[in-house]
This record gives sequence, C-alpha cells and structure tokens, in this order.
Amino acid sequence: MSDLPVSDTIATPVRHELDELLGSLGGQQGPLLSLYLDVYAGNDPNAPRQRADGALRALPLGRDARGRFERQLLYELRGASEGTLVAFLDEDPKGLLATRLLKVAPPLPGGSDPAAARWGDAWTAPLELLMACEDPVVAVFADERRARVFVQDLGEVSEASAYVRAMDPGGWRRYSENATGVPGTPARGGSGQDDFASRTEAWTARFVADVIVRVESAVAAHDGTRLVLLGDDRRRSQLQEALPVPLKGSLLGSGPAPADPDLDVARWSEPLGAFVREALHQEDRRMLAELESSGVSGTGEVLAALSRGELATVVIGADVDVDVVRCLGTDWLAESEEAARRVCPDGPIERTPLKQHLTTTAKRGRARIRVLRGPDEEALLARIGPVAGLPRRG
Repeated sequence: MSDLPVSDTIATPVRHELDELLGSLGGQQGPLLSLYLDVYAGNDPNAPRQRADGALRALPLGRDARGRFERQLLYELRGASEGTLVAFLDEDPKGLLATRLLKVAPPLPGGSDPAAARWGDAWTAPLELLMACEDPVVAVFADERRARVFVQDLGEVSEASAYVRAMDPGGWRRYSENATGVPGTPARGGSGQDDFASRTEAWTARFVADVIVRVESAVAAHDGTRLVLLGDDRRRSQLQEALPVPLKGSLLGSGPAPADPDLDVARWSEPLGAFVREALHQEDRRMLAELESSGVSGTGEVLAALSRGELATVVIGADVDVDVVRCLGTDWLAESEEAARRVCPDGPIERTPLKQHLTTTAKRGRARIRVLRGPDEEALLARIGPVAGLPRRG
C-alpha cells in the first residue's frame, strides 16, 4: 500500500500563500494601494473595471499613478469571472505587485462593498479576518480499495494525499501473513484455512487505523481545522469509531461520496464544497438557537465579555458592521465615546468599524470568530443583532 505523505504542507495551501503575501507586505515602506474587488461581471463585462475605476478615483492619487494602477488591474482581471481580487500595488512602477484571486470574499470593515480601496499602509485587516474566521476542512474518502484525503481551504479544494490502493498485493501480504514477514510463509493455521471474511476484517481495521493516523496529522496542521468523512455508511462508521477523541470534536459532518470516487480534484470540488456549506449551515442554525437562549448580544456587552475572556465564539455578519470607539495607541474598544472615556479620559480616540480590529480583539480574548453569510446572516440580524457571542462552557 502506498503511503499518504505526512508533512506541514498537507493542510492549508491557500493559507500558506496568503501568509507569504502578508509577510511580503510587512517590510514595505511608503504608501500602497490596497484593493478588494468583486470581479463578477454579470451581464456587463466592463463592470469589474468600472468598479475599480470608481474606487481609485476616490483616493488621493495623481492621474499618472491612477492610470498605471488601472492598467495593472486590467491585466490581473483577464480570465477572472468570479471571486474577490485582492491587490497591493506600490507607487513605484518597479515596486510591489502582490495580487490573489480569492473564492471567498473577505469580510470588509464597514460592511459590504464591491470595490473597497485604501491608499497608505497596507490594508490587511480584511485578509486577516478572513483567515481567522474560515477554518480549513479536511475530507477523507475511503472504501474497500482506496482512500483519498482532500483539503478545502478558503473555498479551494486540493488533494492532500497520494492515491491509495488498499488492495495492493504487497499490502495484502503485509496484513494477512504472519509477523515474520517472510514471503510465502502463511499465518498460523495456513492461509488456505483462514476464514477469508475474518482476514478481510482484520486487514480493514488496520487500513482504517493507517488512514486515521494521516488524517490526524492533516487536521493538526492548523488550529481549528474541521473534518468530514465521505463514503458508504459502513466505511464511514468504521472511520468515525476509530477517531481519537480530539478528532471527534473536529467532526463537521459525514455523508456519501460522489458516484464516481475516482473523479479528479476539479470535479470533486463542487460536490465537496456543497456538502461543507450545507454542514456549516446546519451548524450555524444550531448556533443561532444557542445564541438566542444563552448568548451575549449587543455591541457593548460583547466587547465587555471579550475583554474578560468569557466568550468562546464571537459571531458577526459578513456584509454588515458596527462602529466602535477606540482609544488610540491601545487595542481598547468601547461601544461609545462615553464608555471609551472611562479608559482613556484625556487621550485621543477614533470611531472605527469593529471588523477593522476584531481579529486582534478576539485573539486577546481567546475567542474564535464565526462570520455568517446569506440566510444565516439574515437570521442573525433579525433575531439577535449584528454582533453576538457564545459564552465559554464549564
């Protein structure tokens, strides 16, 4: 049986690229253009370019610089039909050009905007918030003959393992012969006398354990990674029973695989993405019910609970935001100027979108961030409000 590779690169390829991009921005000097652009054109192929042009015209840019940025963006937009283009461009024509097309839109401070741009220091808060709220998902498929391990990270699916053929003759010998490993030496009682079904079950148990070891490494590569089990009922049941306790806590869902499990990664992407979205939707519905019964709501109440480390999860909508007041020179956030003045009575303050600072605030309070989209966001706004929190248990 061929081995599944175990390495740090198994889990989050897209996240790794974004970490490198953010790292490249850290040493930049001088102002940058930061742009988050919805590239969906709909019936107007010029729509993305027009959005970008409108966003750039609102910035303090010279005509020549704006024209050069527009030409660079036009080049980056070629062939892009959906997603969000993230771009960081230097005023120097020979300077930084960092772009990435994302399948999942970053939650923007201030709320939804099809073209949000800034001029100055690199505006990385939306990217950092996206990476904090969108956990990778490891999906394992197994049947009688093979196992495949996939990773969905920020909307993109990759295959993390080599293709595994469980019924490889060498692998069958390894699991059915005696411990000496001598070719041709049968297990006790003779291979011809062994009960075939019993030998198959013993081999299957070892195969499942082998898969679990590799899945455990994939899930452990990034904090918060979720797990999905795919395949027929019997194999999924075997896999789930073999999960260590920490992995069981990471389980997001379990369900059937595509009709043809030998599909290439590109054709696995859509059904796997749909399964993950539905599993997260069901989880969000349960979370909304819990928020209604025992959650913390209201901007001031959530910020106070976060500051005391009392929240396990802070929940916000993707397309809306609330304003908070920050004491400049600190990470302290308050619901109002009056509340902020109790912390910095004489210091400077600013009114700012909560999402601009939520990643730092949640990390300081040891809380995870959950961003709701679509119908789940609508339910959050209608039933609870734009921001809420789940208290820690125990």
